[in-house]
Amino acid sequence: MGTFSILAISKDGKLMGVAVASGSTAVGSRVPHAAPNVGVVATQAYTNVTYGTEGLRLLASGLPPEQALQRLLAEDPHREMRQVAVMDFAGRKAVFTGAEVPKERGEIAGKNYIVTGNLLKSVRVLESMADYFEKIRGNFVLRLLEALKAGNESGGDKRGVKSAAITVVDKAKILISLRIDENPSPIQELDMAVEAFKGGGKKLGII
Repeated sequence: MGTFSILAISKDGKLMGVAVASGSTAVGSRVPHAAPNVGVVATQAYTNVTYGTEGLRLLASGLPPEQALQRLLAEDPHREMRQVAVMDFAGRKAVFTGAEVPKERGEIAGKNYIVTGNLLKSVRVLESMADYFEKIRGNFVLRLLEALKAGNESGGDKRGVKSAAITVVDKAKILISLRIDENPSPIQELDMAVEAFKGGGKKLGII
């Protein structure tokens, strides 16, 4: 718990990604899930990774995000402890924040994105993430990272952050998957990791 994330699809519908930061350890191993030509999921708060793995499987089987999420929630006796966001390559979205998710908590669903968070300094974290993603111009990875930075600068996880991750897929493959763990400035380190990846990213057309 104590996580803020953004799921998004590019304006041309060719890329999807999820970026996340947390005061918990190794957030990149549990919260973000993505599959080429399928979609993206963020499962957080009292994280149940089944929402990610099984959620993607249900999307791949043809279920839209809302139906996939409702099926998973129906099978979870602890659903009120979960915060889950789901998007597919058709741009369809679903999001759920349970009543037992730690405050401050919230969600914002925009045209091409969802931002979610819990154990936040304030809901302004989510508002800043949404504002930056909508307003900033540039490539898709940059927009995801800038949204994450904006959330952190607006207060982020009330405990501080020590792990961060980003994953981007297209309809054929995983284009980028990077994570930073146990670091006092994980979002800045993630930004540097993306910079180091930049040569390959340019060839892929995402950076």
